[in-house]
Amino acid sequence: MIRNEDENMVKTWLKTGISITMEGPDHEKGVRRAFSNVAQTVTAEQVTELAKTLEMVSTDNVTDAQITTTEKVILEK
Repeated sequence: MIRNEDENMVKTWLKTGISITMEGPDHEKGVRRAFSNVAQTVTAEQVTELAKTLEMVSTDNVTDAQITTTEKVILEK
């Protein structure tokens, strides 16, 4: 839980996910792969390693990665 004193709100992390877009011979317009239950503190290095691993087991190339974090926000008066 994070308390932001300037804005009088409390944030609680709920979940993080990664969405990776891959393109290749069978997916010329791209296909999106989604991964849920990702660590709250996922790093760019970890996402890069995931992308490299996916490229090793596929003929596709990673073209985009998005990290989505969901938080619960409580506004205090």
